[in-house]
Amino acid sequence: MKAKIALLGCGNPAQKWHLPTLHELAKRGAIEFVALCDMVEAIATASGKQYGVPHYTNLDEMLDRHPDILVVDIVTGDPTHHTLACHVAEREKHVLVEKPMALTLPCCDLIIDTCRNNGVRFEVAENYFRMPKQQMILKLLGEGMLGDVLRVYFMEPKRQVPFEAHVTPSGLGRPIAGFGRTSGMCMDMGAHRLSQLRLYAQSQPTQITATVKKYHSDPNRVHEDWAHAMIEFANGATGIYETSRLGESQKYCQITGTLGSMLDTDYFGPEIPLRLRHGEAWRDTPVETERRQIDGVDVLQRIIVHGQTPLIYENPFRDYAIDDWSVGHAAEIMSIANAALHDQPAEYALGGRKDVEMAMALYESSLAQSAPIQLPLKHLTNYERQVHEDFEAKFGRKIDARLN
Repeated sequence: MKAKIALLGCGNPAQKWHLPTLHELAKRGAIEFVALCDMVEAIATASGKQYGVPHYTNLDEMLDRHPDILVVDIVTGDPTHHTLACHVAEREKHVLVEKPMALTLPCCDLIIDTCRNNGVRFEVAENYFRMPKQQMILKLLGEGMLGDVLRVYFMEPKRQVPFEAHVTPSGLGRPIAGFGRTSGMCMDMGAHRLSQLRLYAQSQPTQITATVKKYHSDPNRVHEDWAHAMIEFANGATGIYETSRLGESQKYCQITGTLGSMLDTDYFGPEIPLRLRHGEAWRDTPVETERRQIDGVDVLQRIIVHGQTPLIYENPFRDYAIDDWSVGHAAEIMSIANAALHDQPAEYALGGRKDVEMAMALYESSLAQSAPIQLPLKHLTNYERQVHEDFEAKFGRKIDARLN
């Protein structure tokens, strides 16, 4: 039996990743891609014709016309995630929702509760940790090759365009969000990085201390363009997260353990710069990749770390015309497909809530003059309260009546 999957939202992320990946998975017989929907008729029509599936501009019409849809892949702007995910769940369809899971933790919990009450599963489209390189890094950590993790560091590469030499920095202001496609750097790419830091640390965060700044002069841009956070984990590891649109791009990732480390200045590239300790010395450890062409696509087959005992990662999509980047998207789609078919929790699911929780603590710390925020969060934060208030002020309705 194959999962019948529909796509909701045919904007840029869908065009670049979700649509081609759904098409390839369906072509190879892993799923059935049955329909798509976008509120812009021209986009829906063009996408439907390109991928050979029925297209709609109304979600309920699509679900009514295709009652056998099992999963809906929601690829829309951040402010709509919780509303659309709940609507899909209430139609008793399983949910795959893009990251970040929702704008605030109450919105995340609304998705969780609605899915549970309607007997459906949900998954969050966190693709980075599912990519081959990241899977091998997590395998290395899980096997203890780096020993106990001491510190994890991620600097997000964002360049300031155009460069503004003279700006007056400010903190988070009101409105707290613009409620456009994304909800701030610490929620957009930050959701990826906070996920990776937590998974690299192999532990859960217990405290976050952060500061968030805005350096751009455009008053219409309400989101941050620089943030720095210190994250304490339960196992004693420390995480450092920085994202910046100030000046030149700075790309940097480091994992330091008692037995080895990785210092990666090109974490989008395929190389794994692994160094392991041999006595008092540190030595480069060879990492080999095997690849082949499938329908003109350079497809990774496996990664081999040549340590004392070779460690191997095999790409589960090595027979598909799917590149390294889209392996993550294929894996998230198959995660919710299998969860729906076998009535089991999806692979990441509540991990998406943890990412949002870390971001909420980061923002809250900055609002509180960089006071440490303890995790897990037990109450609605001031930041979340402001998001809910500003949402109502912008749209003339509460973010969701069920939250009151």
